[in-house]
Amino acid sequence: MKKFLALLLSLVMLLSLAACGGNNTGGTTGENTGSGNTSGSNTGDSTDTGDTAGTGEIQPTLTIGIASDINELDPQAQNDQINNNCLALTHQTLVFLANENNDYLPCLAESWEWTDDTHLVFHLVQNACFSDGTPFNADDVVFTYEKAMDPDRSAVAATLGLVESVEKIDDYTVQFVTSSYSNELLAVLAGYPLVILSEDAYNDPSNEEPYLIGTGRYVFDEWKEGQYVRFVKNEKFWGDDPGVAEEIIFQPILEAASRVAALQSGDIDVCIDPPVNMLETLRADDNIVVENRDGTRLFYLGFNCEKAPFDNEKLRQAVSCAIDKQTIIEVVLQGLGKSQKTVVNRGVWSFYDDMEGYEYDVERAKELMAEAGYEPGELSVSLYVANAAPYTTIAPMIKQYVETALGITVNIEQFDEATLKDKCQNGEQQMFLWRWNVIDRLDEIYTELFSTDYATNYHQYSDPWVDEMCVKILTEKDRDTREQLSIEMQEYLVEACPQVPLYVADLVIAYRKGLTGTYLFGGGNHNWSWAYVQN
Repeated sequence: MKKFLALLLSLVMLLSLAACGGNNTGGTTGENTGSGNTSGSNTGDSTDTGDTAGTGEIQPTLTIGIASDINELDPQAQNDQINNNCLALTHQTLVFLANENNDYLPCLAESWEWTDDTHLVFHLVQNACFSDGTPFNADDVVFTYEKAMDPDRSAVAATLGLVESVEKIDDYTVQFVTSSYSNELLAVLAGYPLVILSEDAYNDPSNEEPYLIGTGRYVFDEWKEGQYVRFVKNEKFWGDDPGVAEEIIFQPILEAASRVAALQSGDIDVCIDPPVNMLETLRADDNIVVENRDGTRLFYLGFNCEKAPFDNEKLRQAVSCAIDKQTIIEVVLQGLGKSQKTVVNRGVWSFYDDMEGYEYDVERAKELMAEAGYEPGELSVSLYVANAAPYTTIAPMIKQYVETALGITVNIEQFDEATLKDKCQNGEQQMFLWRWNVIDRLDEIYTELFSTDYATNYHQYSDPWVDEMCVKILTEKDRDTREQLSIEMQEYLVEACPQVPLYVADLVIAYRKGLTGTYLFGGGNHNWSWAYVQN
């Protein structure tokens, strides 16, 4: 066993060097853990990263080194982390998900209330305007959500779930009508893909990119693919708390070591996803701060539950028992992460991990495989992964564990992330590596990962009981009952084993001293609207 682990460690270290130009080793960090897919927009309150603010001159430019380039600035055509970071600068939502206690704060809506179980009324601010100077009102809200609910015009229609219509009551009041009560509608409305758009901009035939017009503190200036995307202060910003930096630049630096070098040289002010093997070097630099906190992004091994051989529950359980999750954490993250049994992300309300599960146990793995009806050497399966870290590092470890314990041949196939998503949606995969981040929406985990026919159900998992429970958990108003339902769901899904939770990575970000005014969220959907560096 010791010889095996030594060989494994050597292999992984070599692969890690080769893959260090990939996207990330986990998440990024902030003042508190925040949402990945459902982070909010902007309010007047911000959270400092710490006591690092300087007392001298404010830098006019804030440059953020990122692990991948943006790919889309149309809010309703995307839902990627780095795109959301841009949208947080230029646009706003009705409500804002704050770091502190995951509270929802006013933004373009100053207040709201459920008038009954199916009607949620928002009272809008009356002094806001878009970056082109046109006023914001209820028409823009209705336009935004009608567009979002149309699957022919929007890629995010499914996120609105129970919403049946959005109605204008008056110029500054709108009403959401739902098919039933929703515990998580506010969380949905705080999501960056659902930022408020300008109806006038879309109705102007001369405006080729109406989606760039928002109510945020910054406006889009220039995007040179592979080099940078730049935003400048919105001179028409309607609030009394505009951004501080004159411009904010996102600079893609794909190789992690190069991002670190750029931070050390002062070419960038923030390094997203610094490699764990360089953290001590960064901590030794008096000009740099390294944040390292508990994370929320769950990395997992998923199965296609519809396709042989992993339509067999016992075989899925066997594979789970064959994998040493703790060693993966030690090797890939140098210990900067936590293992778990449940499919719910750490930090999410009702997280429950007090069950037996299917942890590393080679003998149990062999017994479960025999119960599944398979013999060692009988199976050859594919493992689809993204061609970036940490997937390229984790994949050979999983291959080694499964082949050694169970005699199942594992063939690793690498794709870019977009292609991988398409293949998983189409059900081409047998096994795949992926991640999911959320802290405030149970339905985003249960419904979007495990509900029948949902686009992001890459497991191709279908169970009528799970589908029914998804609705109950979303609509149940009694908190205690809802928590018990969620625990039952977690126990059921761990037993069914559509995925093997591998780890939740710590959140790591490095930045120059003097950085302040940030909202840093656990999944990486950071809001830089108030951020600046003071020397």
